[in-house]
Amino acid sequence: MKLFSFTHTSILSLLFLSTLLYSCQSQDPAVVFLDKLDPSFDVSTFYAPKIKKTESMLASDVKEMDKKALKEAFETAMFKKDTIAIFDSEGSLPTPFYLESTSGWETKKLKPKKYYGYRYTTVSYNEDKDTLAMLNGVAFPALAMAENKDGKFAYLYASKTSKNKTDYQNLQDFLQKTYTALNISEEAGSGIKGWESPDFYYFLSKKDRTEEEIFSFGESEDDKPTTTAISEILLEIFSKEYIQDMRKEQVYLRGYIPL
Repeated sequence: MKLFSFTHTSILSLLFLSTLLYSCQSQDPAVVFLDKLDPSFDVSTFYAPKIKKTESMLASDVKEMDKKALKEAFETAMFKKDTIAIFDSEGSLPTPFYLESTSGWETKKLKPKKYYGYRYTTVSYNEDKDTLAMLNGVAFPALAMAENKDGKFAYLYASKTSKNKTDYQNLQDFLQKTYTALNISEEAGSGIKGWESPDFYYFLSKKDRTEEEIFSFGESEDDKPTTTAISEILLEIFSKEYIQDMRKEQVYLRGYIPL
């Protein structure tokens, strides 16, 4: 009986520990798992340690760093936090207002109509080593995200430069299978595909280009230059509540976002 009791308790403990570990992994503050994103996502908590580390690095004296510290500094992703506000478009847009950072060169001397919240941006990163967001096995090294003044998630832009031909298709397949497709006209968004869930709008786009490989010195001039296909992938996710707020405020939104 004692053996059964001990074994039973041990199994329950292991099950509890496994559940706890899975929960911690699914809420890993270092990476956003986009298939698990919900309106309660805490943007400021996600970025707080990243902003703090960036500020610490920027405050460091380069002259006092050894080679190892300098190498680490150059290879570490950096982030910034901006205040975003609603400004008068002064007739330059089809709507009376637009949303932008208060520190931008075109807005820093303007008086905002209303302060909205904060935007967090990846300033520098390593395309091959850094991962800030994941979706269906595709890693995004750069992420911009915004929250309103109450700390509610507004939107995010996840981007990557991909040499893998399957990355874009993997993202599209997942979004197509998981969410409801939107009908976007070519006029509203050329090449942009969209979907919606009860809480979010999702938009996926890419720009294809070729990149010429660099050969080492001394290679035959008769060799034809080899090119690599590159896709600049962008995934945009907007909270429906954010879109409704922007419509009420008469703030400019891209044409492919539903009314």
